[in-house]
Amino acid sequence: MNTEIERLRAACERDLGDPAGWAQPGGYPKSLALCIIDAMFVTGARHLTVEKVVARYRAHRAGQGGDADTDGAAELLATVHEFGGPERWASEIGNRRPTSTAKNAPLRAAALVEATQALVALGIGTTVELRAAAEDAERCGPARAAWCGVPGQRSGFTWTYLVLLAQVPEVSVDAAVAGYVTREAGAADPAAALRAVSDSAGWDLAALHNALWRLESGRRRDLPSSA
Repeated sequence: MNTEIERLRAACERDLGDPAGWAQPGGYPKSLALCIIDAMFVTGARHLTVEKVVARYRAHRAGQGGDADTDGAAELLATVHEFGGPERWASEIGNRRPTSTAKNAPLRAAALVEATQALVALGIGTTVELRAAAEDAERCGPARAAWCGVPGQRSGFTWTYLVLLAQVPEVSVDAAVAGYVTREAGAADPAAALRAVSDSAGWDLAALHNALWRLESGRRRDLPSSA
């Protein structure tokens, strides 16, 4: 094992603890609808809460003969329309949690609609389109700004999480994770170093990436509220 990989492995063991305790990686590389739902409901909640929302959405779409795991923005907005708006959607599929603790803060379901419509207006209706926009400097700025302009999303954390959820496993390394790898191991190719350390240690690559991303975001298990 070369010195670079030894340093990275030692850093991961120091910072991440027992791999058995790492949060399981999530993602929906073919469903922008589920990416949006997860990103919008995850802050300030245990992920089990989000999983229940995702499960209700999946069940609803299955009952219609649809497939939540391939739904785009259009299908998500259509379900809100079917329920007559975000209030009923929140009761039937989402939950009644607001976007923040501020007085009269809108429901997350209302923010979900606003954010989804903002993406659609920018030509982003699928995960393929989101990934393309995230990798294009000229398109990423406006898309991020539109998302962060929605109540409760100002910090940019949920935008980063949205893009992460949409990634194809093992294809890309998040900038925060790449920064960690470079800082700790001096790796010129963070993706290659991450793969090498995962192979040498017998760690699941996606789980390792997810654990490092949570560490770098300052969130190991429970994601905090976003103002």
